[in-house]
This record gives sequence, structure tokens and C-alpha cells, in this order.
Amino acid sequence: MRGLFRSDEGGQSLIEFALVLPLLLLIITGLFDVARATWQENTLAYAAREGTRYAIVHGSASVDGTVVYASNQQPVIDVVRNAAVGVPTVSVTVTWLDSGCYDRNCRVQVDATAPFVPIPSQYLLGNAFQLTLRGGSLLVIQR
Repeated sequence: MRGLFRSDEGGQSLIEFALVLPLLLLIITGLFDVARATWQENTLAYAAREGTRYAIVHGSASVDGTVVYASNQQPVIDVVRNAAVGVPTVSVTVTWLDSGCYDRNCRVQVDATAPFVPIPSQYLLGNAFQLTLRGGSLLVIQR
């Protein structure tokens, strides 16, 4: 068996492994990033849904005609940020689509966004590649 290999082929497998390893690591981290992005986007969608549910349940019951529109957004934003566990830097937009209407049958839309940076971009490219993940919900005030 030893006679089949020439003496100058001893490090060939090591060289081939060194050439294939970066590609293999990039594929593996890519799979982890796809799973992580999917999880974070599902978490944002859940958090936006929770914020919208809070807004429709507390719609006309907690607001009278003198309450300022912007002051009614903060409790909804807090609910969304608390529900988005594990997602850093969540930006929340709360919109009452019917011109600030808080009464029954008025619509509330909550959008939650967060930046997502893949692992190779974090360590190799200095966060050069960044995606924005989004979750949103639109419901009607029921009470």
C-alpha cells in the first residue's frame, strides 16, 4: 500500500481541507443566520400582534376626547418591546388609521422593525451587510 503513494503527496489532504474549510464554515453560519433571522422576524410579528391586541382592548375604554394622540402610543410601544424578547433595538410605529379614532370599529396598526446583521458580516465586514426585519399587525378596536 505504501508503494502506491509518492512521497510528495503527503500533505495533499491537509491542503484540500484548508481550501474547503472556509466555504464549509460560511455555509454553516449561513444556515444559522437564516434560522436566527426567521426566529427574530416571527418574534417581531408576535410582538406587533401583542401590541395591537393591547391597543384594541384598551381603545375607547382608556381614552377620552382630551387625551393627546402621542401619549396613547407609549403603552402600546412598551408592550411591543416587552414582547420582543431576544430582539435588540426594536423600533415601533403605532398608527390609528382612522385619524386618531379610539372608538369601536376604528383600526389600529402596529409595525415593529429591527436591524439584523448576519454573523459573517459582524466579524468579517464590520456590519457592512444589514437587513431590516419587520413584523406588523392591523386589528379593529372591539370595545
